[in-house]
Parts: sequence; C-alpha cells; structure tokens
Amino acid sequence: MKNKISACILAAALALPVAAQELRSTYFMQTSNNRHEMNPALLDSSYVSMPLFMGNLNIGSTGNFGLANFVYKMQPGWQGYGVDNRNLTTFMHPSVDAGDFLGDLKDNNRMSLNLKYGLVAVAFKAFKGTNIVELNLRSNTNVNLPKQLFAFMKEAGKNESYEISDLGIRTENFLEIGLGHSHKINDKITVGGKMKFLLGIAYADFSADNLHVQMQGDQWAISGQPKLSAAILKSEFTHENNNPSGKIDGIDDVTFGLPGFGLAFDLGATYKVLDDLTVSAAITDLGFIKWKDALQAAPNRTSWTFNGFAEDVYAGGTNTGSNKIGDQFEQIGDDLEEMLPLYDQGKKNETRALAATLNIGAEYTLPVYRPLRFGFLYTSRFAGKYSYHQGMLSANIRPVKWFEFALNGAVSSSGCTAGMVIDLHAKHFNFFIGADRFLGKVSKQFIPLHNMNSSVSLGMSFPL
Repeated sequence: MKNKISACILAAALALPVAAQELRSTYFMQTSNNRHEMNPALLDSSYVSMPLFMGNLNIGSTGNFGLANFVYKMQPGWQGYGVDNRNLTTFMHPSVDAGDFLGDLKDNNRMSLNLKYGLVAVAFKAFKGTNIVELNLRSNTNVNLPKQLFAFMKEAGKNESYEISDLGIRTENFLEIGLGHSHKINDKITVGGKMKFLLGIAYADFSADNLHVQMQGDQWAISGQPKLSAAILKSEFTHENNNPSGKIDGIDDVTFGLPGFGLAFDLGATYKVLDDLTVSAAITDLGFIKWKDALQAAPNRTSWTFNGFAEDVYAGGTNTGSNKIGDQFEQIGDDLEEMLPLYDQGKKNETRALAATLNIGAEYTLPVYRPLRFGFLYTSRFAGKYSYHQGMLSANIRPVKWFEFALNGAVSSSGCTAGMVIDLHAKHFNFFIGADRFLGKVSKQFIPLHNMNSSVSLGMSFPL
C-alpha cells in the first residue's frame, strides 16, 4: 500500500469515509439499549447483539464546511469550460473570486469523522446491577484547515507574509474491549462505570503550527515545525527516488500487527431530583493509547523555500493532466507536499490521550401526559484544536410499551442540526433507526455539499 502524504492535508478532508461515534438522540430514550455509550449509569437492560444482525452501526460526520466550499461548477466563458464535457473545477480557478471563496470559510474549518461499530455485546443482570461485556471497532478522525492556508493558496502575492496556525489532521483506529457495570444506590441515585482495553490498529497525526510564510524575491521563505507521526499496523515510510535521505512520499510494506495498546474509563451517574425531573452526568473515553515504534517525519531544516502554488490548477490548466477534478486536487496535493517537505526522522514510542467527552443531561416528564418527556443534553469533547461542543433539546414520546419516538434540535460548534429516532422494542427484539443530523444536499459521491453535519444510525439487539 502506498499513500501520498500530501493527500492527508486537503483531499482527505473531502473524501474520507465518515461516521458518527454515538447516537445522542437516544440519550433520553427508555427503549434504547445503547445509550450507556454516553453514560454508563444508563445501562439498565439485558440484551445481546451481534454484527450478523447489525448490532449497532452509526454513520455520519460533523463539520462547518462542505464540498461546495472547494469545488465549483463552471459557467460558460470560464477558461476550460466544456473540455471533454467537464464543468467542475476547484477554488484555484482564476474565475473563482478570492473574496467570495474566502468569505465563505471560517477562521478554522473543522471536520470530525468518528466510527463506533458494535461487533459483539452481552448485557446481563448480576452483582446487584446490570453488567456488559462488549467488543467495538472505533475510528476517530479530526481535521482542522485554517483560512490562512487557503488565503495563501488563492491570493499569494496580495500580501508579503502569512501566518498559518493549527493546521492538522489526526486519525486513531482501534478495537475496544469494554467491561461495564451500573448500580442503583437507592431510589434516586444510579452510578455506572466501564473499563475499556484498547488495541491500536492505525494512528497518524499531522500538524503544522505557527507556520510563517514570507515573500523572498520570486520565492516564499517558510519556517515552522510541521511534523507527522504514524503507526499503521506494521509499516515503513517510502522515499522519493527510493533515497532514504530524501523526502517521504508515502507508507509501504504494511503487514499485520497491533502497534498500540491502551486503557480508558467511562464514569457516570443519574440523580432523580423530583418524581418528574432527573439529571445526569458522565465523562467517557478518559484514557490513553501507547503507540509503539511510531514513524516520525519533519523538515530537515528550520526554514526552506517554496515556489508557490501552480497558477493553472483548474480545468483548463496545463498542470492538471486530463483536467478531471481529481487531477486538479492531485496537483494541489503535490504543491502542498512541496510547501511542507517531510523527511524520515526514525521511530519512537508515543503515548496519546483519547479525546474525552463530557455529557450533562436533564430530563423532565410531563405530569399531565407521562409518556411524553423532554430532555436537554450538553456535550463537550476535549481534543485541543479539534474540540467540539453541542447543546441538544429533545422531545421523547412512548405511547405504547413497544414503540418510542424522539425528535431533537441542536446547536453546536459546527452549526444547527436536527435529528430523530424510531425504536421498536418488542419482547424478543429491539430495532432502531435514526439520525442526529439529517443529511442535506450531497454530491454524486454522497459527500455533503454545504456542511459535514450528517448521520444515520441503525441496529438490532435481542433482549434477554
């Protein structure tokens, strides 16, 4: 396997598979078997789930930008319009106004892509409480693209210097073996905890903080500390022209191995303030993974020069191959690789904390119609420049024992969203389908066009 390192900086942000880590819309649903993922004190029923029956699958993403921020539909008269019947180009096309393009971007353009797929789970009553043993596959990916990077790319020459901070992309992929227990202290208080053993599969972290770009004659002088750390199964860097002292250009020689091992905890509690009011709080993923022999890469000097981005990276340009949109992004990726040259710096062990998540909730049951409940959930994920915050208001109704419906609206770091869940809770099976964020307009490749806030979740389990 060989991957261009430069693609991690821009193209990966537009084309990575996406998923959401948990379905927050189920936090206040009495029929949900999976809400203990957000608060282990909410583990209150016995069940079994298996991948054969789609135990618990969540797919989605969060972000404050979309594909339409970077890909434009050309108009007649634009250079290259209609070449081989193509009419798409990137933001680098000269007919795309720099002010309009940059005006639609945030100072920090963020995306979070998270996967949690429940492979096996068994929950049962014992030890004066409810217990669970589970195996999950998880993937957490975060991207932060500062506006100043795109300002330099699009309008280089307008200013003599640029300051680029907090550029980064990070991904962690691991198996999680969880052992959980919830215990009812009394009629008002329930506590829960979960211990999770982590088996790391793949990890990569590229960051470029405090880059200083200064015009120097007909070149750009760049200084800063971009760096890459990667532990992908068992693998090695590849180098330009197979020269070990040359720039890295990918990862190869991948064989099976588990380069990471770690431990994490979930802690939570619920408190019944009044007969109709319950509050709850939890912190999850409080832990770390140690990655063994992680590959290291960085520039081989404190400053270097860069010729600038190709001025003809668009559908009619000469540096875009067959002028397909993919070829245009490939050229941008090649330029990014020249802008941020990385050289092999050997290997070292790295210990990285997981992105811990805080959930604080309040649930109110309507006295005049008790099947109807309202809830508010505040969520905060602590991940440095990839941090995320959300406030969600939900309405939940369970008119009959076997059916429950939830509808919610939320405001977060990436915008406003709405979601809903339907849960069928029969005697011998439990099936749910829902979304925290309704899917908006997408491309033919199902990539969100205007923001990355989208999700869909479904699963089936069997009550014991």
